[in-house]
Amino acid sequence: MTPIPDRRPGRRRARGMTLIEVLCAIVIMTVGLLGLMALMARASQATQATDDSQRAAVLANEIASEMWLSGTVSLPADTVTAWNARVADATNMGLPSGAGAISVANNVARITITWTPPDGAPRRYFTNVRLTN
Repeated sequence: MTPIPDRRPGRRRARGMTLIEVLCAIVIMTVGLLGLMALMARASQATQATDDSQRAAVLANEIASEMWLSGTVSLPADTVTAWNARVADATNMGLPSGAGAISVANNVARITITWTPPDGAPRRYFTNVRLTN
């Protein structure tokens, strides 16, 4: 006796449906993973920007501490030059393309630090120092 073939109409239409479902699942998962990678890249950029701002604050605090220790906002040129070199040295806790400037007016020193992070948008940090007797 030969087996009777199964000729139900729904059986033929179901062929390949699993393959389509698997392909759709792969596409959805790929889109999700790409979104996650983009989110992680953006978080990394934000972390770098925060780190740079923190280093700028620390560098400004260093020169402000020098002013406090010397008792005046007018520092010797060699001290300011050494501090500027530290600001510009990105390999030694400085900033990328960093530059520091100190301007004094009416016994108030304005410390300004500028830098250019890898994204290309220049950033600036400034603080004022006033010493009273």
